[in-house]
Amino acid sequence: MMTLRELMDKVDDAAAKGTRPTVQMMINPENPVVVKESLGEDIYIAVFSNGYVFYKNDMHMTFFPLHICREYAEKDVMGEEHVIPFSVFADQPWQMRVFMEGEKRMVHNANSSRGYAGVISYDAFSGDSYLLSDGGASDPLIIMVEEVCREEEHDLLVKALCSLTDRQRYMLFEWVLTGKTQEEIAVTISSTRANVATTLKKTLRKLRISFGIEGIYRPSQDGKKNVKG
Repeated sequence: MMTLRELMDKVDDAAAKGTRPTVQMMINPENPVVVKESLGEDIYIAVFSNGYVFYKNDMHMTFFPLHICREYAEKDVMGEEHVIPFSVFADQPWQMRVFMEGEKRMVHNANSSRGYAGVISYDAFSGDSYLLSDGGASDPLIIMVEEVCREEEHDLLVKALCSLTDRQRYMLFEWVLTGKTQEEIAVTISSTRANVATTLKKTLRKLRISFGIEGIYRPSQDGKKNVKG
């Protein structure tokens, strides 16, 4: 069983870079999953070579750098803070400290969401955006809500990409981001264009299902896509 210290030595220190993982980073074949673990039916953890942890509990997920998983601070019922030093976790199985960090972030995110919902309702104001000279484009509230939506879409996409196999992610990366043809991909992996086409078709369907849009589009007789209605 790999320890937390050993895992930290195997991956990059993402915490030192201070950047948010992008979709391209997560599907890049040069950023494979180093370790992954399923804890029960709902919890799934994957650690990438770039040092980011993908943590999923049921339908909720979060990303964070592995190297922030050092000492752990918690408060007792009296509000007094207690700090467990990194040395306690360093030579234990890596899942222990990562699980604690993931759950801590889940609670924080849930509390933040409830706090936001309890303060203001976007629906109550969106109908007034026409009163603004720019149609609401500079409204801080609208900007904030749109940013939240982008964050949710980003997390959903990365979650979907993490569900793919390394082979599926490689093909998708080469096809979508580098612009290689299916024939060129087939040559690089010693396969056939038909096998690549089939894999890409299944991969795209899997992504559509993750986004809840499978079945919305259907091919027409001329090969174009029509909205299903």
